[in-house]
Amino acid sequence: MAGLVTAWELSRGDWRSRLGSITVYQRGWRLGGKGASSRGLHGRIEEHGLHVLLGYYDATFRVLREVYAELDRERTDPGCALRTWREAVVPAAEVGLADRHGEAWSHFTTRFSGNDLLPGEPGAEDRRLRPLDVAARALRLLADFHRAVARTGPPAPPQVHLSTSPRPRSQPADLAALVRGGVLTAVAALVEVVDQAARTAPPVGLDGGTTRQLAELVALWRRVLRGIVDTDPALRRTWELVDLVATNLRGMALDGLLSGEGYERIDHLDYREWLGRHGASPATLDSPIVRGMYDLVFAYEDGDRRRPRFAAGLGLDLSSRMLFDYKGSLFWRMQAGMGEVVFAPLHQALTARGVQVELFHRLDRVRPTPSRRAVAAIELTLQAGLAPGVEVYRPLVRVADLPSWPDRPLADQLASDPGSGSESYWWRGPATGSRTLVAGRDFDVAVLAVSLGMVPHVASELVDANPAWRAMVDEVRTVATQSAQLWLHVDEQRLGWTGPPGVTLSGFGDTFDTWASMSHLLTTEQWPDTEPPRSLAYLCGATPDGDPRDAPRRTRQALVDFLDRDIGHLWPNAVGAQGFRWELLHDDEERSGPGRLEAQYLRANVDPSDRYVQSLPGSGRHRIAPGRTGFTNLAVAGDWTASGLPAGCLESATRSGVLAARAVLSGAVTADAEAGSGAIADVGLAGVP
Repeated sequence: MAGLVTAWELSRGDWRSRLGSITVYQRGWRLGGKGASSRGLHGRIEEHGLHVLLGYYDATFRVLREVYAELDRERTDPGCALRTWREAVVPAAEVGLADRHGEAWSHFTTRFSGNDLLPGEPGAEDRRLRPLDVAARALRLLADFHRAVARTGPPAPPQVHLSTSPRPRSQPADLAALVRGGVLTAVAALVEVVDQAARTAPPVGLDGGTTRQLAELVALWRRVLRGIVDTDPALRRTWELVDLVATNLRGMALDGLLSGEGYERIDHLDYREWLGRHGASPATLDSPIVRGMYDLVFAYEDGDRRRPRFAAGLGLDLSSRMLFDYKGSLFWRMQAGMGEVVFAPLHQALTARGVQVELFHRLDRVRPTPSRRAVAAIELTLQAGLAPGVEVYRPLVRVADLPSWPDRPLADQLASDPGSGSESYWWRGPATGSRTLVAGRDFDVAVLAVSLGMVPHVASELVDANPAWRAMVDEVRTVATQSAQLWLHVDEQRLGWTGPPGVTLSGFGDTFDTWASMSHLLTTEQWPDTEPPRSLAYLCGATPDGDPRDAPRRTRQALVDFLDRDIGHLWPNAVGAQGFRWELLHDDEERSGPGRLEAQYLRANVDPSDRYVQSLPGSGRHRIAPGRTGFTNLAVAGDWTASGLPAGCLESATRSGVLAARAVLSGAVTADAEAGSGAIADVGLAGVP
């Protein structure tokens, strides 16, 4: 995504007046990296894992909106199933969370209220969400909750409504005393103070007296509310969310973040550790929402569930963005695979602009000059050549009225078929040749947009030449993940699921901790009319490292164990006395037992390109800024760079691509490597180098 966004930004308007050419080189037969998806048997969508868009992804949505507007499919392709961005992604308000009591699991659904905002409005990605802004919004949320539980009779709906938490029927006496004591009035007064500070240009921080008053008020408020919640278990889940917000607010005040310091001040700590320091209850620290945040970013060092680690600065930043900066909906759900929603449209729009996309080019080596201050050459392996009479390889196929990526190269257009393994780092197929791009002859500026896991393999000489690169590779870690897609004969209700349809649920189990109901995609696949699947489930989670050759077997065994042992908590009708009812899985060949997994889609994401980039405590300062690489003709782009959002997500990659393009166009690619620039910045893109 980062590389394609770089190309998108570079190719704006009359780009040929500024640049001679723009070329994207890609290993294998499709675009997308970790986000790539393709169409397999029966036109089924096959993904690297689960992908959802969050409502604060302003840079990503801005690019998507531009791409769909430029394609203008309503005029150019009226038969396309997804003609506009609003058809391609839709709001998803229901979020599931899993809770554990001893060995027993339960689940509940959280509904986040929507709003009338649209993500990706012009300039939104450059606007700051500063700690002061977060504090003002957090105070309002706490005041709203305070009023809701204090009011006699049914209260007005709070901003966040948990579907399993009934509203209180009466006003507790302790809370009434708190209201009479003027706490709510004090909160309202502080909202005004914080709002005023946030509106000041240039922004100023709160003085020490105000921050201490804020911290003391939040602590008092939380103590009283906790006592009330302890006597009313129905409020417990709502309380965990409110306690999280209150703890974030108190910690920001006490640690100087409201006095002008940035999130990086606390980034050396683990998020749970930081919350605990500021009085979060044990129930909150182990709450589904906190565990769900760790699951969302695969925050387990080396894939070990016993070592959850997640930078506190980023935890605070992400929770603030998720709760207080979403537009339209907390989540937005794609209406096809990411390949069809994001990367096929990007390919079509980029090539229409005149950007060259060279598939089947495996990057082998980025070679520096003798001075080690610039890139001298880029060495590539040609994985396939075109068949006689084929002038341009056309990679897309039409499935269910959607331009899509096939699950393997289109052999009829190629002189030799490199096979589906050509996407793998371990591909050793018969190459058709090699190609060396020489600086000054073939390129003026290169943008390295590989995944971080590939950097030591293709750019080892840059790592050896520059201490900042060495620190980045050593300190910014990656983790292997595993995923599965299951097509079932029965719908979710018959499986025993009691929640609403279309839920994404996190915080569950120890292997596949995230489950998403994706049955809406079945209508975009091409199953035979006789007994098509009735439901589709996505599962994913982090996994420990091991022998890559054994990874598919380990993922399969982990899935067998998960279905036998854990899935019954979500789908009670899917298990019997012998474990999982394997006959529920759709299989054209009607295999028995776990053999039916052969008809599903499982992935062990252990390839260096597929590994997820983590945000471990203290690692953010080692990320390299896209335009400050230490090499005068090289920019970098990826969710591993200093983009202002140091998390493994599409928005981070998009922001990095924007910054890389800005650096190229402004001539700001420098020979001074700068790690950590904007790593946990509380600023928008405008303030990040």
